[in-house]
Amino acid sequence: MMYRLLVVDDEAFALKSVVDTIDWRSLQIAQVFAASDAEEARELLDGHAIDVMICDIEMPGENGLELLNWMRKRGVATETIFLTGHDKFDYAHTALQMGCFDYLLKPIRHERLKETVMRALSKLEETKQKLSMHNRVERYENLLRTQKHILVDRFWTDLIEPGGETYDTEPHTTYLSMIQPEFSPHDVFMPVLLSVDRWKQSFGSRDEHILEYAMMNSARETVLRNWPGTVVKCRGGAIFIIIYEAASVERELKELEWRCRRFIADCNQYFYGHVSCYIGSAGPIDRISSTCAELLDMERRNVSKSDSIFIKGEFYEDQGGMNAVAWPSELSVLFESGKKDELQRRIDEMFSIYENQKSLSKEHLKAFYFHFVSMIYQTFHKSGFSVDHALESLSRQEDMAQATKSLSQLRAWTKRMTDAAMNAVDKRRNREPSVIELIEQYVQTHISQDLTREDIAAFLHFNPAYLSRLFKKETGLSLSDYIMDQRMKQAKRLLSESDLKVSDVAEITGYRNFSYFSKLFKKQEGFTPQEFRKRNKR
Repeated sequence: MMYRLLVVDDEAFALKSVVDTIDWRSLQIAQVFAASDAEEARELLDGHAIDVMICDIEMPGENGLELLNWMRKRGVATETIFLTGHDKFDYAHTALQMGCFDYLLKPIRHERLKETVMRALSKLEETKQKLSMHNRVERYENLLRTQKHILVDRFWTDLIEPGGETYDTEPHTTYLSMIQPEFSPHDVFMPVLLSVDRWKQSFGSRDEHILEYAMMNSARETVLRNWPGTVVKCRGGAIFIIIYEAASVERELKELEWRCRRFIADCNQYFYGHVSCYIGSAGPIDRISSTCAELLDMERRNVSKSDSIFIKGEFYEDQGGMNAVAWPSELSVLFESGKKDELQRRIDEMFSIYENQKSLSKEHLKAFYFHFVSMIYQTFHKSGFSVDHALESLSRQEDMAQATKSLSQLRAWTKRMTDAAMNAVDKRRNREPSVIELIEQYVQTHISQDLTREDIAAFLHFNPAYLSRLFKKETGLSLSDYIMDQRMKQAKRLLSESDLKVSDVAEITGYRNFSYFSKLFKKQEGFTPQEFRKRNKR
């Protein structure tokens, strides 16, 4: 366990003596913060979890007792040790009434101060252990009562996740019966895979997650309804309905199909999605994993039908025997020449050929995808443009997986990517930013992060040493000086134009260590951040 210490004293020599000359690391104190007044101390207490504070009582302006009172009102659980040069009973009485850990008279030997801090840390540890034990008991008591559904989801997710463990029947049926009392160990189960074939419009990942959550709730109400079971989403993204007591459901398969059709219609109308359902066969718990894997394989091979119901064991076409569709060489010519309408018309003709195929496989969709991506890369590189900068999604593996999920998904992706790629080419042909401008843009958008020349060079695909020399030649500044200059400019603007805490300003401008930021700011500007704000606040 590592701790944080704050020392508050308006006397610079005394402050430096306590901070720098005592071996705090021997007490497992990893960070020591320093403040010269109560205002600076409040900012540090707001920005960091301070374990122990050593504070002078008598300071100009707000004194140590007032600072402790503010801490108590804010619920700051920091053990406080007061120092004072005057033996005043009323000070000591008030400090102890307010709950300070100890009250020491100056001058004080460093060994005694260190020993007092050690006792304060021991008290902290004792309090934490008591709280930990209490919280642990309370957490376990609430676990089954408040989060039973999470345990059930985790059980089924671990059981059916592709590539997961194969579980023995008895211990896991016993475990499930503990968290799901209505379940019988002799029951049979039926999985139904819910597959989002495509969305009716483009959504961000957050909106898609929300819509999937709404679909899962709809599945509970529409498909399960009065049947015992659950709806789970696996870590890989697949959504399954697990129906308990499924022997009777399998005999009433028409009812399940009717409910699935109702669910598909609701998703189409209310959740902006085209959805298919893959119904597995009922069986004991030790067959669930293999049955779910078979449903996922059925989903993988279905690339042309959406809003449909598929039942395991019924005939569906073997989609591995389709003849290859030739890739027209004129697509690249049309793309390079900027003939967008004619290019889109030719692509539509290709998709019409795909739609008329009797069978279709994922491999053919992937072949189209890679042909199209290759065409974009070749065209961009001929023009001297970077694809990674203009079309970042092309380098993401999940983009390819989503695009080739179905024929309709691939068609929508191709239309979207054609528009984006041709717009990017037109824009960059009109005005390609210089390397120096790209560097400046990168620094501005990543100013709060740890910036290195290697990061910038990797982004621009340059050698770091060459990039550094080029920047120095063009601007007269080294990259590190330029980054620091931009951070100081932003810090000055935030200090003069906002009410953000100084510690927040430091973090926004890329400095995690508040003390280092203050020292660097004073070195550059001649004033501390607090002094600069007082002089320049608008």
